Amino acid sequence: MNTEATNGLIVQIEQKQLLLTPLWPIRFEQVLNCKQWFTPSTITTGTLAYGADRVELGLSYANESFTFCYEDYSESFWVTADSVGAAMLLSDLAKEFSSLEIR
Repeated sequence: MNTEATNGLIVQIEQKQLLLTPLWPIRFEQVLNCKQWFTPSTITTGTLAYGADRVELGLSYANESFTFCYEDYSESFWVTADSVGAAMLLSDLAKEFSSLEIR
């Protein structure tokens, strides 16, 4: 497991996902506006879906698809690679997450 400090998140690279740990509490309402976190960056946002305690946002990076997830109950953040090709880019994606400004 590789850990990298970010601007608001600690990023841990797992086999097929990035585990994200906020450095300070982030409210559910902030996560609902998470599309703005990715502007400007080389990560493109897609569809945002949410329910009572979960948010999912489709992401595209280097022509590969990922899913950014947040669960309010456990206050957990993670990004999953949607393909083998995407999994190979997790280290590069972690660097992109290090430049995000969480608002």
